[in-house]
Amino acid sequence: MKVTIAISAVATCLVGMSSVHSASFDCAKAKTKIDKLICSDARLSEADEKLTALYNEVLAKSPVFEDTKQQQLEWVKQSRNTCKDADCLEQAYTSRISDLQTQLEKLPFKPVLDKPLIVLPSSPAEDRDATAKIGPAIEKKEPLELIGRVSEGHDVAGANFAINSGKKYYVIRYGWNLTDEQKDVLTKIEDEYVLLKAQLVTYKDRSKGIDPDSEVQIFAQLP
Repeated sequence: MKVTIAISAVATCLVGMSSVHSASFDCAKAKTKIDKLICSDARLSEADEKLTALYNEVLAKSPVFEDTKQQQLEWVKQSRNTCKDADCLEQAYTSRISDLQTQLEKLPFKPVLDKPLIVLPSSPAEDRDATAKIGPAIEKKEPLELIGRVSEGHDVAGANFAINSGKKYYVIRYGWNLTDEQKDVLTKIEDEYVLLKAQLVTYKDRSKGIDPDSEVQIFAQLP
């Protein structure tokens, strides 16, 4: 009788183990619904391992470690962890794996430094004067040299192009200060790593931004 119980217990254990698949983390410690879904599905477990390997490879070659890490955290919070079922998770992993593979193909980051891809002149005087009247007072100005990704967005002031680097986010120029040709170039390098040179302004309220009085030079990795 004791032998039978022992064999039965081992068999039950093996059945339980066969339903748990490997992943990039220890499934024995899975606590959240998302982690349990991944561990119980072979396709998701495989996708998790593939994504983690790709992410680590991109991280090792990234020109901005903090930015790559921030992108991954945003994907986990905004895409992966908002899923309610396995199908949603599979789509989230497929999309992120595709993004990481694209990034990997473009690394290491080697901008062409002998000539900027695009030069944006300072904003028109009337725009700068209007901003100075309604905005906070300036405390200091200093040179800015930043590697980040170009993004197109919109805020209360209107459509703009910005540079993102980790948790740093600075508006490059608003739409009304750009020609169609300049917009076209910025759109083509959207979400690409670039080297930006300009002047950084710090206001008395401690906020920071790219000085509209300064010229902006953007160096990019060309095909």
